[in-house]
Amino acid sequence: MPSPTQADVRRWWTDNPMTYDWRGEIPHEPGSPEHLAEVERRFLAEAWFAQPRGAPAFSGLIPFADLDGKDVLEIGCGTGVHARLLAAAGARVAAVDLTPTAVDLTKRRLELAGLAADVREADAESLPFADASFDFVWSWGVVHHSEHTERVLAEIARVLRPGGRLALMVYHRSSITFWFNYVLYRGVVHGGLLRESPDELANRWSDGVIARHYTRRGLSDALAPWFADVETKVMGQIGEAIPLPARLRRPVARLVPLPLQRAAVRRYGWFLFATAARRP
Repeated sequence: MPSPTQADVRRWWTDNPMTYDWRGEIPHEPGSPEHLAEVERRFLAEAWFAQPRGAPAFSGLIPFADLDGKDVLEIGCGTGVHARLLAAAGARVAAVDLTPTAVDLTKRRLELAGLAADVREADAESLPFADASFDFVWSWGVVHHSEHTERVLAEIARVLRPGGRLALMVYHRSSITFWFNYVLYRGVVHGGLLRESPDELANRWSDGVIARHYTRRGLSDALAPWFADVETKVMGQIGEAIPLPARLRRPVARLVPLPLQRAAVRRYGWFLFATAARRP
């Protein structure tokens, strides 16, 4: 089977936008105010790790106070939740996505919020911006889905000003999801390891047609050619702590104290977050 291309990636995410509507439960027209509000509610509800209790959404990961008046790029804008938060903080926001679906949803969300941003359909492997255009680049769960992730990282470095900051999330190889869902379940129980490596299984059974998983060391090494002061942090959604089908996870989770579940995903969650500074 030929390897997926960027065209395959674009096609898949155009048809399967990340709306957190796993079973078609949102009864509103896509792009309507009600639909976008429910998508945002679901997304932020699962991001318990992104801010201290009671603090604004994602304020623990995005330095909003430092972004007022700064040039900020979001790579992979999805349904526009982060673009809205960044624009509301006073940043001059540019946002790109590989798919027209995401561009349309992001523009609509910003319009409803009365906020402005430069939202474009573009491939992050070849960004449509001049060198040293941005002070901060943000990307949440996107670059590991690209055909050539190393090209995306090089492009981020190109468009960042010297000393500019990058913050991104990719999938974590040393995670409960990787080892239980992909290696144990798909690889051992279903025999996938007879035909494919653990990384190939994770790539095949994760979302999208490409989904690379990184260790903390692997991500640091990938960023090292262009970035300094790399710091990594593991996080994840609470549902990852009990790697069982939903019908079994809920009763079992009630028996496991929530602090233990949170501790598990802080060490073995599926999200690997990194911050770094563009080398001068």
